[in-house]
Amino acid sequence: MTVSRRGFLEAALTAGAAGLIPTLAQAQADATPQDLLVLQNGSALVAIDRATGCIARLESRDGAWKMQGAGMRLHVPAPDHRYHFLTEAHTGKPRIESDAINATITWSGFNSARMGKLDIEVEQTVSVAGHGVEFSYKIRNGSGATIESYTYPRLKGLKPPAGDANMRQSGWGYSGMASQSLWPTFGNSVGYWGYDSPAQLRDLGTESLFSLVLSDSNGIYLGYHDPAQKQLVQVCFALMPAYAESFEDSVADGTGKVADAAVGIDFNYLCFVHAGASQQSEPLVIEPFHGDWHRGADIYKAWRNTWHKKPPMPKWVQDVHSWQQIQINSSEDRLLFPYKDLIKYAEACKRYGVKAIQLTGWQLGGQDRDFPEHDIDPRLGTAQDLKDAIAASQQLGVEIILFNKYTWADVTGPKYESDFKQFAIEDPYGNPVYVRGYNYDTPTQEAGLNTRHGVGMCTVSPLWQKRSLVEFRKSVDLGAGGILIDECSGHPSPYCFSKTHDHADPGPVYAGDVPFLANFRTIVDGNEFVFAGESVYDVQQQEYNLSYFRIHYGFVPFARYIDPFMPMLVAATGWDDRMMINACMLYRFSISYEPRNFHGELDEMPVTLAYGQSVDDLRRRYREWVWDAEFRDTIGAKVMADGAPFYAYSVFRRQNGRRAVVLANMSDKKAATCEVILESASPAPATYVTPEQPEPKPWPGKLEIAPASAVVYLEG
Repeated sequence: MTVSRRGFLEAALTAGAAGLIPTLAQAQADATPQDLLVLQNGSALVAIDRATGCIARLESRDGAWKMQGAGMRLHVPAPDHRYHFLTEAHTGKPRIESDAINATITWSGFNSARMGKLDIEVEQTVSVAGHGVEFSYKIRNGSGATIESYTYPRLKGLKPPAGDANMRQSGWGYSGMASQSLWPTFGNSVGYWGYDSPAQLRDLGTESLFSLVLSDSNGIYLGYHDPAQKQLVQVCFALMPAYAESFEDSVADGTGKVADAAVGIDFNYLCFVHAGASQQSEPLVIEPFHGDWHRGADIYKAWRNTWHKKPPMPKWVQDVHSWQQIQINSSEDRLLFPYKDLIKYAEACKRYGVKAIQLTGWQLGGQDRDFPEHDIDPRLGTAQDLKDAIAASQQLGVEIILFNKYTWADVTGPKYESDFKQFAIEDPYGNPVYVRGYNYDTPTQEAGLNTRHGVGMCTVSPLWQKRSLVEFRKSVDLGAGGILIDECSGHPSPYCFSKTHDHADPGPVYAGDVPFLANFRTIVDGNEFVFAGESVYDVQQQEYNLSYFRIHYGFVPFARYIDPFMPMLVAATGWDDRMMINACMLYRFSISYEPRNFHGELDEMPVTLAYGQSVDDLRRRYREWVWDAEFRDTIGAKVMADGAPFYAYSVFRRQNGRRAVVLANMSDKKAATCEVILESASPAPATYVTPEQPEPKPWPGKLEIAPASAVVYLEG
């Protein structure tokens, strides 16, 4: 899978609370006949134990998925004993009210051996009003303790459906899909020290509002439907009781000698309900489906359409266009050129038809140094020098997009202690939450000896939102055509526990991402000024105009499928980067030319530029087919090559229903002879075009595609 810079450098393991393995009391209860309340719709069935109020079974109606319940849980730390949980065993029989599609379960009062009687009331609602099962809660905390998390439902016994050999959990991953195997191997990402059994975590309510469990032919949609991102829901997958064989992370030995393990799922709401407070959740949705990941994403997209909005943006961002990224300075004082020489890069962009320059490292200290201060660097020239260079570039038709950063502050920066430290995300102990910095250019820094480390900025704080506006105005005053906010989609902690930031206790940091940028929009014309960001996640797309990221072999177009028309920009760094440009064509990405990893000039990569220009010319000429048409990934067509399935293709659907299929030979050595099979194809003859030969030709039925080349099939 593809990871972000932060993901690559900060792959920290998270240890969580244990308590995943059912207790002896639960095991005995499982063996006792139960009085069950059963709710069901066309897709799912849920059975609730009337004696405990907990899930007894949750199944898909077609029998593909079957899970048992594993109770409920409240994490209520006791004095000197943080490992302190309350379960259904610590309270009396619940009150249950129900009709044909809804059940409300209420537990009133809990007894703790350490803390005595606790005035806590939990009202849990289970509904089958839609196609899946929805869960939501109301918690009233009349005790003197804090409820840090609440877990419901707790499920166990998950295995692949009959006939399927594989199972994985998948979700957002740097604009692509990040997946981890659950079956027949189970990757342990939490750490052997943190759980009794191997476990994996997937967060909802941060960079994504849904994730998927996928087998070979079926799936389960797991969504927390709250675009306001008011809290984190931690989905914990745990292999119980253990590996059959830990050397290869095997789930079972395959011989029948060792009983198969199974996967449990805990939905942990990190709710932090303080003494005397009440809280209610948004719906948690569990919905089984048949098909691949597209079907699960469609469930999310249907709900997304009820709330997602598009921001205003300049017209040129929506058109076919390309960028160049150039780093003018790094944190190790690699001063590439003075501000005045920016015009030379703009002149090259004009020659090659490149519309914008992302200017990285323009501010004091260079890239990833002294942020979030955004003053000019006197070693590169004056503010007027940069302002004049930006204006001159715009006169040539080349926009200058300034690289900005607001998610963390450099602890070595001159204004860190006096200005920015007060806005740092704090952990529960009052310490700033640190960010590992990045290493540039010199052996000393590449060894990590003088890395500029940082602390996360509290995006949800109105105080930081106001202060950051001062820094943003500096880019506006320079006359920039827009900004690109680096690392906008990730934070070093999902919560801030500061008592001085004027937010909830704790503050859900991701909940500030949309208001943060909305605040910037108040001082510019959104139809003229571009707001771009690094791997902008879906909720943020309501304020950001463009998402910039990098892709590699194995990339799955997760973000593109969710939003077929969001402007997205991908880096091309190779000297003959045909396959990367083909990928941009497949997935409707604009091209960012970055010779020598954004340290070179466009004239250094003429072969890449020539092919990129031909692809963009083709996309302009046939934009109603491959640009203004809806990206459907592989849905609606199959492609065969030399008798085997061919996977490097994308389907685009026009408003009139006619389709284009972009085929890319992603081998640089072997040709591929391809046949396109459209679902419900038009009887009219199809044609095809290529970047090198844009005039349409009759589709011959089967077509040989040369290595590293692309073809666009046009339905008749």
